[in-house]
Amino acid sequence: MPLLRSQDSATGRRYALLVFYIAAFLSAGTIGLAGKIPSFRTLFFALAIASAGVAVVFLLRFLNSNDEREQQVNYQALTFAFTGTLIFSLAIGFLQRFGFHSVSWLGIPVLMIVLWSIGLILYSWRYQ
Repeated sequence: MPLLRSQDSATGRRYALLVFYIAAFLSAGTIGLAGKIPSFRTLFFALAIASAGVAVVFLLRFLNSNDEREQQVNYQALTFAFTGTLIFSLAIGFLQRFGFHSVSWLGIPVLMIVLWSIGLILYSWRYQ
């Protein structure tokens, strides 16, 4: 019986993470569309806020379902994402002094999610 619960828990965690990724990228995509189609801007912003709220709920659900080892992996992955985003932001700020264009503000959350995902993969391999 405990084996069945652990499989159900793992499936639920995967589902929560999948819904988080879909909602986060849907939110970023709809914000991008809001800038390109001004007539539907309010509708796209409402959809983006709703999907971002769904992403936050499922991220919290994913993080709360972790055991101690998985919480350590998440902590290290978040540290990796924060450090990578900080280095990227500093590099872009430095390159702007030489005439490079700025990065859209939508790029930063996407970069953080990508770096967090890479950190999850790297640190979970480390503990296997």
